[in-house]
Amino acid sequence: MKNVLSGLGVIALTAVVFLGGAATMHFYPEVFGIEREKDINDVKDEPEETSGLDMPGETTKTVVTIEDIEVKLDELSEFSTYSGTYSVTLGKDETRYWLEKMEIPFTTNSIEISCKGIVKVGYDFSKITVRIDDDKIYISLPEPKINDNYVIWDTVECKESNNILNPISFTQYHNMIDEIEEKGVEYVESEDIYKKAEDNIKTLINGFMSEFSDYEIVYM
Repeated sequence: MKNVLSGLGVIALTAVVFLGGAATMHFYPEVFGIEREKDINDVKDEPEETSGLDMPGETTKTVVTIEDIEVKLDELSEFSTYSGTYSVTLGKDETRYWLEKMEIPFTTNSIEISCKGIVKVGYDFSKITVRIDDDKIYISLPEPKINDNYVIWDTVECKESNNILNPISFTQYHNMIDEIEEKGVEYVESEDIYKKAEDNIKTLINGFMSEFSDYEIVYM
Protein backbone atom coordinates (compact mmCIF):
# COMPACT_ATOMS: atom_id res chain seq x y z
CA MET A 1 0.00 0.00 0.00
CA LYS A 2 2.85 2.32 0.87
CA ASN A 3 4.46 1.65 -2.50
CA VAL A 4 1.17 2.45 -4.29
CA LEU A 5 0.87 5.82 -2.56
CA SER A 6 4.47 6.65 -3.36
CA GLY A 7 3.81 5.86 -7.03
CA LEU A 8 0.74 8.10 -7.10
CA GLY A 9 2.73 10.93 -5.50
CA VAL A 10 5.41 10.68 -8.17
CA ILE A 11 2.76 10.75 -10.90
CA ALA A 12 1.05 13.81 -9.35
CA LEU A 13 4.34 15.64 -8.94
CA THR A 14 5.25 14.89 -12.57
CA ALA A 15 1.88 16.27 -13.78
CA VAL A 16 2.34 19.49 -11.81
CA VAL A 17 5.81 20.00 -13.20
CA PHE A 18 4.63 19.29 -16.75
CA LEU A 19 1.60 21.62 -16.56
CA GLY A 20 3.64 24.35 -14.90
CA GLY A 21 6.26 24.12 -17.58
CA ALA A 22 3.67 24.25 -20.33
CA ALA A 23 2.11 27.34 -18.77
CA THR A 24 5.49 28.99 -18.38
CA MET A 25 6.34 28.19 -22.00
CA HIS A 26 3.03 29.73 -23.19
CA PHE A 27 3.19 32.98 -21.22
CA TYR A 28 6.99 33.36 -21.05
CA PRO A 29 8.38 31.54 -24.13
CA GLU A 30 11.59 33.59 -24.04
CA VAL A 31 12.63 31.61 -20.95
CA PHE A 32 12.97 28.59 -23.22
CA GLY A 33 14.59 30.51 -26.04
CA ILE A 34 11.35 30.54 -28.10
CA GLU A 35 10.35 33.76 -29.98
CA ARG A 36 7.03 35.11 -28.83
CA GLU A 37 4.29 35.21 -31.49
CA LYS A 38 3.29 38.76 -32.36
CA ASP A 39 -0.29 39.83 -31.76
CA ILE A 40 -2.09 42.86 -33.25
CA ASN A 41 -1.09 45.19 -30.43
CA ASP A 42 2.57 44.21 -30.81
CA VAL A 43 2.45 45.09 -34.52
CA LYS A 44 0.89 48.51 -33.89
CA ASP A 45 3.52 49.45 -31.37
CA GLU A 46 6.47 48.61 -33.62
CA PRO A 47 8.07 51.53 -35.52
CA GLU A 48 7.79 51.52 -39.29
CA GLU A 49 10.85 50.55 -41.24
CA THR A 50 12.50 53.28 -43.31
CA SER A 51 12.83 52.83 -47.04
CA GLY A 52 16.52 53.59 -47.16
CA LEU A 53 19.18 56.05 -46.16
CA ASP A 54 19.62 59.51 -47.67
CA MET A 55 23.05 59.99 -49.13
CA PRO A 56 25.00 63.09 -48.06
CA GLY A 57 24.20 66.03 -50.35
CA GLU A 58 21.31 64.17 -51.99
CA THR A 59 18.40 66.40 -53.15
CA THR A 60 15.02 65.61 -54.67
CA LYS A 61 13.79 67.64 -57.67
CA THR A 62 10.08 68.31 -58.04
CA VAL A 63 8.78 66.98 -61.34
CA VAL A 64 6.42 69.50 -62.95
CA THR A 65 3.93 68.72 -65.71
CA ILE A 66 2.11 71.02 -68.10
CA GLU A 67 -1.12 70.09 -66.28
CA ASP A 68 0.36 71.45 -63.03
CA ILE A 69 1.12 74.76 -64.75
CA GLU A 70 -2.33 74.97 -66.34
CA VAL A 71 -3.99 74.48 -62.95
CA LYS A 72 -2.02 77.43 -61.58
CA LEU A 73 -2.84 79.60 -64.59
CA ASP A 74 -6.53 78.74 -64.25
CA GLU A 75 -6.48 80.26 -60.77
CA LEU A 76 -5.47 83.56 -62.38
CA SER A 77 -7.98 83.46 -65.22
CA GLU A 78 -10.53 85.77 -63.56
CA PHE A 79 -8.05 88.59 -62.91
CA SER A 80 -7.69 91.74 -64.97
CA THR A 81 -3.99 92.40 -64.76
CA TYR A 82 -4.11 96.19 -64.95
CA SER A 83 -6.62 99.01 -64.56
CA GLY A 84 -6.03 102.45 -66.06
CA THR A 85 -8.04 105.55 -65.14
CA TYR A 86 -8.90 108.54 -67.29
CA SER A 87 -10.56 111.91 -66.91
CA VAL A 88 -12.37 113.41 -69.90
CA THR A 89 -14.36 116.58 -70.55
CA LEU A 90 -16.44 116.63 -73.71
CA GLY A 91 -18.77 119.31 -75.04
CA LYS A 92 -21.20 118.99 -77.94
CA ASP A 93 -23.59 121.35 -79.69
CA GLU A 94 -26.46 120.06 -81.78
CA THR A 95 -28.48 122.07 -84.24
CA ARG A 96 -31.46 121.10 -86.34
CA TYR A 97 -31.11 121.20 -90.10
CA TRP A 98 -33.54 121.66 -92.92
CA LEU A 99 -33.17 118.77 -95.38
CA GLU A 100 -29.87 117.96 -93.62
CA LYS A 101 -28.18 120.89 -95.36
CA MET A 102 -29.55 124.16 -94.09
CA GLU A 103 -29.08 125.05 -90.41
CA ILE A 104 -32.29 126.16 -88.73
CA PRO A 105 -31.62 129.31 -86.66
CA PHE A 106 -32.20 129.31 -82.90
CA THR A 107 -32.35 125.50 -82.68
CA THR A 108 -28.97 124.79 -81.06
CA ASN A 109 -28.69 122.97 -77.77
CA SER A 110 -25.46 122.13 -75.95
CA ILE A 111 -24.14 119.55 -73.48
CA GLU A 112 -20.83 119.38 -71.63
CA ILE A 113 -19.93 116.26 -69.65
CA SER A 114 -16.93 115.84 -67.36
CA CYS A 115 -16.24 112.47 -65.76
CA LYS A 116 -13.71 109.82 -64.85
CA GLY A 117 -13.55 106.26 -66.11
CA ILE A 118 -11.69 102.97 -65.82
CA VAL A 119 -10.21 100.68 -68.46
CA LYS A 120 -9.36 97.13 -67.38
CA VAL A 121 -6.85 95.10 -69.37
CA GLY A 122 -6.24 91.35 -69.10
CA TYR A 123 -5.45 88.15 -70.94
CA ASP A 124 -7.32 85.24 -72.45
CA PHE A 125 -5.72 82.50 -70.36
CA SER A 126 -6.94 79.77 -72.70
CA LYS A 127 -4.47 81.15 -75.27
CA ILE A 128 -1.42 80.99 -72.99
CA THR A 129 0.89 78.17 -74.11
CA VAL A 130 3.32 76.31 -71.87
CA ARG A 131 6.36 74.15 -72.62
CA ILE A 132 8.66 72.41 -70.13
CA ASP A 133 12.26 71.58 -71.03
CA ASP A 134 14.78 70.28 -68.48
CA ASP A 135 14.89 72.93 -65.75
CA LYS A 136 12.93 75.66 -67.58
CA ILE A 137 9.24 76.47 -67.95
CA TYR A 138 8.55 78.38 -71.17
CA ILE A 139 5.38 80.52 -71.18
CA SER A 140 4.04 82.29 -74.25
CA LEU A 141 1.58 85.11 -73.57
CA PRO A 142 -1.06 86.29 -76.08
CA GLU A 143 -1.70 89.98 -76.72
CA PRO A 144 -3.46 91.69 -73.80
CA LYS A 145 -7.02 92.82 -74.41
CA ILE A 146 -9.50 95.28 -72.90
CA ASN A 147 -11.80 93.43 -70.51
CA ASP A 148 -13.88 96.42 -69.47
CA ASN A 149 -14.27 100.16 -70.00
CA TYR A 150 -16.80 102.25 -68.13
CA VAL A 151 -17.57 105.69 -66.79
CA ILE A 152 -17.70 106.15 -63.01
CA TRP A 153 -21.18 107.62 -62.72
CA ASP A 154 -20.58 109.23 -59.33
CA THR A 155 -17.99 111.48 -60.99
CA VAL A 156 -20.22 112.70 -63.83
CA GLU A 157 -20.80 116.45 -64.01
CA CYS A 158 -23.07 117.75 -66.70
CA LYS A 159 -23.79 121.22 -68.01
CA GLU A 160 -26.49 121.71 -70.59
CA SER A 161 -28.33 124.37 -72.49
CA ASN A 162 -31.66 123.10 -73.68
CA ASN A 163 -33.72 124.51 -76.52
CA ILE A 164 -37.47 124.32 -76.77
CA LEU A 165 -37.14 124.10 -80.54
CA ASN A 166 -34.60 121.27 -80.24
CA PRO A 167 -34.90 119.46 -76.87
CA ILE A 168 -31.91 117.44 -75.70
CA SER A 169 -32.52 113.74 -76.31
CA PHE A 170 -31.31 110.64 -74.46
CA THR A 171 -29.47 109.60 -77.62
CA GLN A 172 -27.25 112.69 -77.33
CA TYR A 173 -26.18 111.69 -73.83
CA HIS A 174 -25.62 108.08 -74.87
CA ASN A 175 -23.50 109.01 -77.87
CA MET A 176 -21.39 111.37 -75.77
CA ILE A 177 -20.70 108.68 -73.15
CA ASP A 178 -19.59 106.32 -75.93
CA GLU A 179 -17.22 108.97 -77.26
CA ILE A 180 -15.87 109.67 -73.76
CA GLU A 181 -15.08 105.97 -73.30
CA GLU A 182 -13.30 105.90 -76.67
CA LYS A 183 -11.20 108.90 -75.65
CA GLY A 184 -10.50 107.16 -72.35
CA VAL A 185 -9.06 104.14 -74.16
CA GLU A 186 -6.87 106.42 -76.30
CA TYR A 187 -5.56 108.06 -73.15
CA VAL A 188 -4.66 104.89 -71.23
CA GLU A 189 -3.07 103.41 -74.36
CA SER A 190 -0.83 106.47 -74.54
CA GLU A 191 0.16 105.67 -70.93
CA ASP A 192 1.47 102.19 -71.93
CA ILE A 193 -1.37 100.30 -70.28
CA TYR A 194 -0.58 97.12 -72.26
CA LYS A 195 3.06 97.11 -71.17
CA LYS A 196 1.97 97.59 -67.54
CA ALA A 197 -0.53 94.74 -67.91
CA GLU A 198 2.25 92.49 -69.24
CA ASP A 199 4.55 93.36 -66.35
CA ASN A 200 1.77 92.63 -63.87
CA ILE A 201 0.83 89.26 -65.38
CA LYS A 202 4.45 88.14 -65.22
CA THR A 203 4.64 89.16 -61.57
CA LEU A 204 1.43 87.26 -60.81
CA ILE A 205 2.57 84.14 -62.66
CA ASN A 206 5.96 84.19 -60.97
CA GLY A 207 4.22 84.37 -57.60
CA PHE A 208 1.86 81.49 -58.37
CA MET A 209 4.77 79.38 -59.71
CA SER A 210 7.03 80.02 -56.72
CA GLU A 211 6.50 76.48 -55.45
CA PHE A 212 8.28 75.21 -58.57
CA SER A 213 11.56 76.75 -57.43
CA ASP A 214 13.64 74.12 -59.24
CA TYR A 215 12.56 75.63 -62.57
CA GLU A 216 13.35 78.92 -64.27
CA ILE A 217 10.40 80.68 -65.89
CA VAL A 218 11.14 82.02 -69.37
CA TYR A 219 8.64 84.21 -71.26
CA MET A 220 8.55 83.98 -75.03
